Amino acid sequence: MILPKPTKRCQKLQAAVISPTYPQCHDCPLTGRPVPYTLSPMRTAIVVATRYLRSSRENRFFSWITVLSIAGVAIGVAAMTVVLSVINGFETELKNRFLAANAHILAFNFPGGLDKPDVWAAKIQKDFGVHLTGMSRFVHYETMARKNSILHSTLIRGIEPAQRQLVQDLRPLVHPATALDELQAEITDGPGIRRDSPSPIILGRGLLSMLDAKPGDTIQLVAPDADRVGEMQSFRVAGVYDSGLKHYDNKLGIVSLPTAQAFFNMGNRVTGLEIGLKHPEQSPAIASLMSEKYTIQIKEWQSFNRQLFEAMQIERAVIAAIVFLVSGVASFNILTTLFISVTQKQRSISILKALGATNREILLLFLIQGAWVGVIGTGIGNGLALLVSKLLEKYQFIDLPDLYMLATLPVDYNWKTYFAVSLGAIAVSILAGVYPAWVASRVPPTAGLKGLAEGTPPSF
Repeated sequence: MILPKPTKRCQKLQAAVISPTYPQCHDCPLTGRPVPYTLSPMRTAIVVATRYLRSSRENRFFSWITVLSIAGVAIGVAAMTVVLSVINGFETELKNRFLAANAHILAFNFPGGLDKPDVWAAKIQKDFGVHLTGMSRFVHYETMARKNSILHSTLIRGIEPAQRQLVQDLRPLVHPATALDELQAEITDGPGIRRDSPSPIILGRGLLSMLDAKPGDTIQLVAPDADRVGEMQSFRVAGVYDSGLKHYDNKLGIVSLPTAQAFFNMGNRVTGLEIGLKHPEQSPAIASLMSEKYTIQIKEWQSFNRQLFEAMQIERAVIAAIVFLVSGVASFNILTTLFISVTQKQRSISILKALGATNREILLLFLIQGAWVGVIGTGIGNGLALLVSKLLEKYQFIDLPDLYMLATLPVDYNWKTYFAVSLGAIAVSILAGVYPAWVASRVPPTAGLKGLAEGTPPSF
């Protein structure tokens, strides 16, 4: 590569890399490479800052400090991103599964039940029909399920499958879905329990396992009434209910509404009405209006597990604070790195100032050095976070206790989370470099020139 002949002014100052006013130069004194055209202050600062991150032959310790700083940022970013991705995924998955398994609003009277459910349904339809997709009567009671010598507590829910379909589609949660048709057939064929064969029942996957049963097997339900102590009725397992929520899958049994009314001696009474909304996010507001208007109990789906969602918000804040402290430790590493760099590079800083570099340009140089640590660490951290998230999603090697309802950790790949954490990490890295950069910008041109006369070369 043939370079243009340097001007006398450029030769005099040795380089034109600091000020953009010199049109030509030859070898850059900072990198030792030929620079045929003028570099802008920003580009020069980036080149020099990158060089400063590398260790000199005299001090390998500095490179290890740099590596530790980058590692600290990477670990902080990875931890924060994975934790927030898991919490976001957990919350999103819980909401989706709750909405799939529950009606948006319940109108009920417990334990006595509703004597005239059709009258209440007509009132609600008249007042709020424009917001509704449908309503369905239900019965909900607790009893014991038995298979051979195994007994287990069970929540029995009597439903109207055809009407329940207007409120919320249960078919994706029931295997096979035709089991719901068997329940509907009991309603279509006539009220009461069919005596020719055991009534069909759909059991939660966890409950089925606890009873050591399978579809087609016969189980017994124990009558809960005081005057029917010890009386049991047989049911045939027609299908499996799998919502993915342990709270339901480990206890729920679903039968037809007439079967539940007859088994629990309820006559025409029901526990309440399940209500579906066109816009589920409006459930708190509509439930509040219903509570003010009616004397029966009204609950919206979020209130069923409000404490869980509130606890998740607190956990999110606490974990974020802990991980932020990890990032704070990494910022101190960056601070140390830049202070060591300023101490080692005083002679270089003096030469740069002698060549015309301003305090602002020196400040920019060390801020960019801190930013480089943040950018590199953030990139590595995001890669680690993505890898860990993929492993969590693929292998599901963390089992959750029943308290958390879900069996495994869900992960939500939200680019906003990655962007926010990355932006915060880079900002912290730059802020950590402000004071060392300010100290470097105040180094006088004569401070590091001592010893140059004896031929000691500066370390760039």
